[in-house]
Formats: sequence, structure tokens, C-alpha cells
Amino acid sequence: MPLIKLFLDICFFKKGPQDVPASGLLLALAILAYSVVGVVLLGLERDWRGAVVEAAVEGLMLFAFIYTALHLRRKIPRLQKTATALYACDALISAAAIPFLAWLSATPEVKGVYFFLMFLMLWHLAVVGHILRHALAISFFFGVGLAFGYIIVSYQVMMALFDRVT
Repeated sequence: MPLIKLFLDICFFKKGPQDVPASGLLLALAILAYSVVGVVLLGLERDWRGAVVEAAVEGLMLFAFIYTALHLRRKIPRLQKTATALYACDALISAAAIPFLAWLSATPEVKGVYFFLMFLMLWHLAVVGHILRHALAISFFFGVGLAFGYIIVSYQVMMALFDRVT
């Protein structure tokens, strides 16, 4: 439970990636949580095999982004903690979306759900910006901009790789 509280504190901007314990096991668990949540989310709209492949590609792209950003800022020693924070916080926020996306897939005319999902997307963007701010020693707004840029690029890559219609 203390670890879940830590990642919730990061999601609520009370702590940062520097507060995450340096642990290969914790990073592996965060990646596992990220992957499971990703497969469940993607599985709501496609077959499970495709969902597993897409979740794996998304996870690898996120790691490549984190590594590249830290490398360019010469902050590679922060990789493990930053990756753990990003994967774990993404898993927490994305898990909150699962019941609402399932509801939408069953009843698409429920308009209020769209507002909640938009809130989750904006919150996720802010959390990633917060983590990047601490990891890269940049401003919060630059971190959010970097996160937004990553989301746009990763979305385009995923659409191209998996031939998905927007």
C-alpha cells in the first residue's frame, strides 16, 4: 500500500520521480501494471492478441521517449526512477478509465462519460509533465508541452503501425 500511496502522491503533484525507490523489481512491476491496463483498455475495442501487441509497442515507445529525453539532458542516472513513475502513474490513471470506456462501448450515447474521460486525459498530461519537470529539470509547462508532443507523435505512430481509423 505505501507504494500505491507514493504513486498517487505523484499523480496529485505532492511527490516526484525522485521519491521513487530505485528498484529493478519495482520498475518491472510498474511495466507489468502498465501493460495489463493497456491490454484491458485496448481489448475493449479489438481482439486480445492485437491488444497485447499494441500495448507492448506503446510500452517500448514510452521507454524510448524517456531514455531519449534523459539522454539529451544528460540525466540518464534518473532513468529507472523516472520510468517507474511514468509507467506506474499511467497505469493508475488509465485503470480509472476502464469502467467508463467499457460503459461507453456498451452505451455510446452517455455524454457525461466523455467529460470525465477528457478530464482523465488532461490530468494524465499534467502528471506526465510533472514527472518530466522533475526528471529533466525543466519547467512544468515545458514538461507538459513535451508530454503533449510525445502523445501526438506516439498516436500517429500507432495509427500508422496498426492501420487504425481515427
